[in-house]
Amino acid sequence: MSSFASSIAKVFYGTLIHSVSVKEIEYISNGLLFVDVHGRIAKIVRDLPRDQFRDSLDGVHESKVVLLNDDQFVIPGFVDSHIHAPQYAYCGIGHDIPLLEWLDTLTFPHEAKFKDAAYARQVYSKAVARSLRNGTTSACWFATIHLDATKELVKVIEEQGQRAYVGKVNMNQNSPDFLKETTQSSVADTRSFIEYVNAINATLGLDTKPLVTPIITPRFAISCTPDLLTELGKLAVEFDLPIQTHLCENLNEIDVTLSLFPGSTTYTSVYADHGLLTHRSIMAHCVHMKDEEFQLMKDKRAGISHCASSNFNIKSGMANVRKMLEMDLKVGLGTDVAGGFSSSILDAFRTSRTCSIARSPDDSLLIPELFYLATMGGARVMELADTIGNFEVGKEFDAILVNTSVRHSPVDIFEHDTIRTKFEKYLFVGDDRNNEKVYVQGKEVRLPDL
Repeated sequence: MSSFASSIAKVFYGTLIHSVSVKEIEYISNGLLFVDVHGRIAKIVRDLPRDQFRDSLDGVHESKVVLLNDDQFVIPGFVDSHIHAPQYAYCGIGHDIPLLEWLDTLTFPHEAKFKDAAYARQVYSKAVARSLRNGTTSACWFATIHLDATKELVKVIEEQGQRAYVGKVNMNQNSPDFLKETTQSSVADTRSFIEYVNAINATLGLDTKPLVTPIITPRFAISCTPDLLTELGKLAVEFDLPIQTHLCENLNEIDVTLSLFPGSTTYTSVYADHGLLTHRSIMAHCVHMKDEEFQLMKDKRAGISHCASSNFNIKSGMANVRKMLEMDLKVGLGTDVAGGFSSSILDAFRTSRTCSIARSPDDSLLIPELFYLATMGGARVMELADTIGNFEVGKEFDAILVNTSVRHSPVDIFEHDTIRTKFEKYLFVGDDRNNEKVYVQGKEVRLPDL
């Protein structure tokens, strides 16, 4: 056996579909994709007739080959760049309430329950399982202020095998007493959480990349005093970490923020002024942005998570994603559970399409652009574009094996359908039942029955 053959763990033969740019989807028919023992894409061969592909296996045993049928294809795993793990427990509730009222009446009372780590594990186990079943291989998770509960989220993610950024939330003002930290306790618990995750990752072998990365997570500027924001910015620098928060989601939220931070000219500059707007920042929503705020985001190379479902449900407005793309800002999709009522990026894809049509019918987002946002766009937002997002050789194999004719499929296939129409039907009609297998770092994730 050759050294190449011995380095290969799995091979896929059939249709491969991925984004090569924001404007172009590549459909690889009769493709051969090799995944090495480290979970990386080692080689891709295109356009091999079925009766000839065995000659291109380079000594890899056929037992390692996954043969796809005409109704199956492999796509990159979805990236959910904004989701709240504790809110999964009431996903689908409260969508007739504006943002700040929604937080006070529903979100904050429920999050108080997460002082019980056992309760947190119960909710987090289902939240992560549902996310994975929906084909989300990478996610940016908000937890709560509770250190032990946030550690439970890390444990659940490690057990289930998702790639994730996980943040212990920070809140020390304009929050109910039962969810209010002091600056000192918030910073100390955040540091403890970072060190906890880093200690787990330090035990991994040199050839194993960690699944979980800690992320600095001020809930939003309203809930944090200036000194807390400053200290969180220092932690991000000290540990070289990503940052996630909310930005310009709601007009009332913007007014309150500017009243609290009179020294900053815009909501976006509040984060910049406290060291929290960097190339590793992920800003959710960005619905009501001034031109100067977009330019500041571009100058800082910060990313945006577009959460169309949540923005409709909580009546926040419609983000101008077309402008974001024209400025070459980093943009991905977020489900924003439970502002969004589904943890499926397919739902985010569809709602983002509706949002773009409502904003500008003559210049709405096209399928290649939306698929890019769901995969490569999210990878860029997470600063993982060199690691995941499409099927370039050298990247890690995070992927979904889609079957459009699986039992109980919501997609109906007819003899006139091509692989392209099957793919589009999956995007607009399909659901988790079509996600036959999910892979993260080259390993098949066990998808539990829910």
